[in-house]
Amino acid sequence: MFETLDSKIPVKETRVLAEDEIIDISITRVKESPQIPNGVKYSFNYRVKSESSGWETAIRVDNAHVVKGHKRRDHKHLFDNQPVEFEFISLKHIYEKILNLIEQNRGLIDEIKRH
Repeated sequence: MFETLDSKIPVKETRVLAEDEIIDISITRVKESPQIPNGVKYSFNYRVKSESSGWETAIRVDNAHVVKGHKRRDHKHLFDNQPVEFEFISLKHIYEKILNLIEQNRGLIDEIKRH
């Protein structure tokens, strides 16, 4: 999906990883600027369904807004922690990193689902 940006943007979809795990993806082409030098505004939102409170965001990666105190718009939120900057490489790279984070944190994710 993320190989050729020009033919795929805009993207607005939900990928179902399991009945209780999804990734909402939103990608829009915007004018290149110092704030968004790659010309792509994006958001990846990995959510899990907990037994008691429904769908909860576990991992979010985006450049949709400015984060106070950070130089870059590109940032990630992991399990409700403070935003962490990162360097944008590609949309495919972000998606692969999210899948890796899911596998690395499987125990914590399963615990979120049980609550």
